[in-house]
Amino acid sequence: MTRLPLALVCLCAALPPAQAQQEPGGDWLRELSLDLVNEARTEEGLSELTLDDALVSAAQGHAQNMLAEDFYAHVAPDGETPRDRILDAGGNPWALTGENIARCVGCETPPDAERVEAFQDGWMDSPEHRENILSPGFESYGFALASGDGKTYAVQTFAGPGSATGDGLSDNAAEDFALETVNEARTADGLAPLESSQPLSQAARQALESRLEEGALPQDLFTLLPVDAEGWTTLSLRSASLGGSGSAVTEEDIESIVESWRSGATEAPFGGPAATHFGFATSVQGSGRLSAVAAFGGRDQSR
Repeated sequence: MTRLPLALVCLCAALPPAQAQQEPGGDWLRELSLDLVNEARTEEGLSELTLDDALVSAAQGHAQNMLAEDFYAHVAPDGETPRDRILDAGGNPWALTGENIARCVGCETPPDAERVEAFQDGWMDSPEHRENILSPGFESYGFALASGDGKTYAVQTFAGPGSATGDGLSDNAAEDFALETVNEARTADGLAPLESSQPLSQAARQALESRLEEGALPQDLFTLLPVDAEGWTTLSLRSASLGGSGSAVTEEDIESIVESWRSGATEAPFGGPAATHFGFATSVQGSGRLSAVAAFGGRDQSR
């Protein structure tokens, strides 16, 4: 079967689940699947998931595509990934996402409650699929079925803010660990270590607020410094955002941010030889987005 043009596929994926093609009884089978998932999560002391239109749409589109194109994989023949499908359907770009798929060949169609329960049992018996179902970082859920020619495809989709991998850090602890990590990188580059600076941390905090509210860092950097801060000769900023980070900043998050500055820099990523001091600020949004700004400053040591 010829694949539909991408624009048409995206348009279909954006439709609410009630308008998308689905199996007869798809709504109540979806509710059954949600109940089975939430029963498993409740047994593990986890919060229940809720149905999400974007996740349902992404699941329905992939189930139908696998049936129509006769393939069985998370990545479609055109390279489309589970995350691509969720974002195309209007999902949160900062969320942690996951997908489970299953197929039954030679099963009776259309699928019924017994088939949905069998798919759920199979996923729970598979460590990787079970991990998605029982992830504490997921809050939302989608499910869809597509059947024909003696085959039934099932897709589960998941999304949420993620969960912290490690102990959450206070603002001061996050700044201390960021300074330690940056200084390790500077030492490896043959540069002198930096010292912590409260004025630079205040500048980083103001720059972070500007980035979150206006989508960009300020252009006039020296206006970010406190009015009584004197002796600064150079000032530069670095910013980064991570998705699926949960509700706390961890050491792993900071290591990822610092590494992104190193790998993505076209010039000195940590202030260069002129920098003498360091400031740092972070913010975690409920969507799973973690944002950070570092300020690197050079100070006239005679002052």
